[in-house]
Amino acid sequence: MQKIKEYLALAILMCLPYIIVMFDNYILKNEVNKHSLTAISHSVFLMINIILLYKIKRNNKELSGGILLITGLFAAMLIRENRENIRELFSGTVHWSWLALAVSLYYLWQGTKNGVRKAFIDLREMHRFSDYNYLICGLILVLVWSRLFGNRFVWKGIEHIHYSEALKNTAEEPTQSLGYLIIMFGLVKILKSK
Repeated sequence: MQKIKEYLALAILMCLPYIIVMFDNYILKNEVNKHSLTAISHSVFLMINIILLYKIKRNNKELSGGILLITGLFAAMLIRENRENIRELFSGTVHWSWLALAVSLYYLWQGTKNGVRKAFIDLREMHRFSDYNYLICGLILVLVWSRLFGNRFVWKGIEHIHYSEALKNTAEEPTQSLGYLIIMFGLVKILKSK
């Protein structure tokens, strides 16, 4: 019965990106762009995932190096998701990639304080949580599938006549949201497991 509840919760979570993108398109009547509710949800989901990772780290101190490496990846992804806001905040004087690089280096330094080998062992040991597979699946969805699916070349080939950035974003951005939510689902399950 517990597994059925978990699958139902996952199914409901998987509806959330659809609801958000429909809200953007039909209620707010705007395109899915960098200032849409869909884009904002990416940042919110990433922040929640970072918080969950810190809670998991607190409960699993022996895995802290690997967890910090994953957290650093999510922090860099959060910066990338907010690149337009960073550009506006710093009046274009600081490029988001420099900030992401600085944050990544910080997390690499923190994650490898006990040695690079130990950090990689920690990453391997994360597999002791069967729900870690949700995190991996979500990352693959965000970093691979959504990038392939959102490739302009694909969309220009489908439309033949006119390429629409709005149509491409309406398909690609919820896919990223879905990936972040799958990651969140796995992290919550890992947190509950100990």
